Amino acid sequence: MFSVAVGWLGWSPDVAWNTPLPELFLAMDARVEWARMTHPLAIGVKTGGKGEKPKPSAVADKLRQALTGRRAD
Repeated sequence: MFSVAVGWLGWSPDVAWNTPLPELFLAMDARVEWARMTHPLAIGVKTGGKGEKPKPSAVADKLRQALTGRRAD
């Protein structure tokens, strides 16, 4: 999680170590959502004509599942 916070989110090491996991997951979800809004084709968002809202972050969900051992329902 430290590498995600420092590398992908760009946080300082001190902030990364002192941030609770739920807040880190929220930040990851926001980062993925921002990437989808600004670069929809670069990260594989389907552009079907159904007008569906994209699902919550698959990356953050998989990481959360791996760290907590729980499946998202």
